[in-house]
Amino acid sequence: MIVDYVLGQPGSIHDAYAFQGTQISQDLANLIPAWHWVWADSAYPMETWCVVPFKKPRGGHLTRRQNTYNRYLSKVCVRVEHAFTALKGRFQSLWELRLHMSKDNDLHIAAYWITACIILHNMIIHFEERLGEETTQWAIGEAEGWDDEGGDDGGGKQGDGTQGQRFHGYSMERLFEQHGLHM
Repeated sequence: MIVDYVLGQPGSIHDAYAFQGTQISQDLANLIPAWHWVWADSAYPMETWCVVPFKKPRGGHLTRRQNTYNRYLSKVCVRVEHAFTALKGRFQSLWELRLHMSKDNDLHIAAYWITACIILHNMIIHFEERLGEETTQWAIGEAEGWDDEGGDDGGGKQGDGTQGQRFHGYSMERLFEQHGLHM
């Protein structure tokens, strides 16, 4: 299900800047329930509600554990690309939106068209779930046991770093535990 999006920005805009225009960035508390988070790429902030890959430190390197975590996270992030493909598969008009853009109003029409496709896509997913199709409820249980004191920052002493960094380390530990990885 697509839970947030922003339209109208050119493709050359950096993800972090485009993120500032989303509803999640404006009204986080009301859009992401407790114990839920967003999987995102490294352009997004490292917070308890946003799971991102580890970045290589300037002049340094990632640990083996951090690289392994990033590899597993990339498998999740690929699902985002699959969601775009599914959206375009349902609505072939999105592969090449053939609208002549000569005025601002034309851009608004394109944005409305894309928004309508996203809404219909989400409705289809909702109806499929109600009919017993596969759901993604596994994600809800992923944060069980997390609290403000838990986790580590992926290499430092327990309690070091920001709350987002500690949660980042905690999510890495959970992933390793669930996959039986001992590093």
